[in-house]
Amino acid sequence: MASGEGKRIAVGGLLFEGNTLSPVRNLLTTFTNNPYAEGEDMLRRFAGTDTEPAGAFSVLPATGATALPLLYTHGGAGGRVTAEAWTSLRDNLLARLRAAMPVDGVYLALHGAMLTETTDDPEGELLDAVRELVGNAPVAVSCDMHAHVTMRMLEAADILVGYQLYPHDDGHETGQRATGLLMRMLAGEIRPRMSVCKLPMILPAQKQRTRGATPMRELYRLARALEASGQVLSASYFPVQPWMDVEDLGVTGLAITDGDEAGAARAAETLARAFWDRRLDFEVETTPVDAAIRAGLAVQDGFVVLADAADCTGGGARGDSAVVLARLLAVAPEASAAVPVVDPETAAAAHRAGEGARIAVKLGNRSVAAYGEPLALEAEVVRLFGGTFTYRGGIMGGTEAEMGPTAWLRIGRADVVVATNPTYEYGDEQFQAAGFDPRTRRFVVVKNPMNYQQAFAGASAMFILDAPGPTTSGLARIAVPRARAGRPYWPFER
Repeated sequence: MASGEGKRIAVGGLLFEGNTLSPVRNLLTTFTNNPYAEGEDMLRRFAGTDTEPAGAFSVLPATGATALPLLYTHGGAGGRVTAEAWTSLRDNLLARLRAAMPVDGVYLALHGAMLTETTDDPEGELLDAVRELVGNAPVAVSCDMHAHVTMRMLEAADILVGYQLYPHDDGHETGQRATGLLMRMLAGEIRPRMSVCKLPMILPAQKQRTRGATPMRELYRLARALEASGQVLSASYFPVQPWMDVEDLGVTGLAITDGDEAGAARAAETLARAFWDRRLDFEVETTPVDAAIRAGLAVQDGFVVLADAADCTGGGARGDSAVVLARLLAVAPEASAAVPVVDPETAAAAHRAGEGARIAVKLGNRSVAAYGEPLALEAEVVRLFGGTFTYRGGIMGGTEAEMGPTAWLRIGRADVVVATNPTYEYGDEQFQAAGFDPRTRRFVVVKNPMNYQQAFAGASAMFILDAPGPTTSGLARIAVPRARAGRPYWPFER
């Protein structure tokens, strides 16, 4: 490992995934209710977790370098971050970097697809400010696989690498890779050269899984083969967050070589061309909600997953759709079901009433007009709890999340987990925090496009639903002008 004896390396992270189709505006509490720590508290909170800073903290001492923790938070996903929240987070991180000077290098974990009320490229803005502070000191960045990589980001950073896996189970390892390249650059072992190739294309997430027989698995193998051949130091792919209307959006291949700019360009184009050649393989079929429920009832044994990917909190939706719950109650009232809904008003009403109470509620459907009106129902309050849980895997594995005051309500034969705050769905942590195993119900409603395939691999059947929401899988049907994108895109123009 490259010697870093006496080197001072600043480590921080600021992650959030924006969605221009989402009406939600995200405050500072969006971040503080999720994994968040400042300064030395980062070591206490995140060392040993699956996060990117934990990966950096595991590498730097082994090289003899000193880690200087700044600020780390993963705020999840939503619409735009408010100007006040962004300014606070940015200025806090930069103030801590300024106080840590002089530094020999910087490693930052960023999502790459944050949006704020003031800019479509906050990561580029942040990296420009970091570069101004540290001068020629190397800057390494890691990004989510769904980052919108901009030229501003690339011009300010020396190294940029992405997650290799989806589900994103390699946050820790990504932090190790980025920091390892940074230390090799500092030691004079490598001269990183980066190149990108970006396509006018967006893709749904369901077939971006890097395990199993998927087109994304083929991209994973191609990237690892390029690295194993010695042609590149790092090969990254960014199928991009598709629910954004920003300039220069698109699927991206990125390669880093040791001093070989032409080689980096060839490798980046190879990755991008592999996406284009497989574009049809990424398309998914959705099933109308009622048809999926009836097909699920016909399955003889086990449980059935209904994937309401259009209401994915991990992609920017609020998670408050009760559309699938309404259809379950209408089409299959005798079938048991596990359903998550974000609804702070209903959660608060349940906490006021207390466990065992029967209450009249107006549930869900508060953020998107296409959902319809909130459901007027009677519910039994089965259990009340504070909503804290620990992720058991993924990029936030080992960290705590806060659903806020949460209620387990029973409505007919449906068990509904009603949370105050939206939280990322990695596995079944929210259901388990409520106190039951969703696999014991006939139907399990999930609100993510892909993680459920791994988390509920034992399901007898899985259906991707044709339902309304800001994270729809039917990308070609998105009814919003691509005003800023400003050019033809696959799959809008075939």
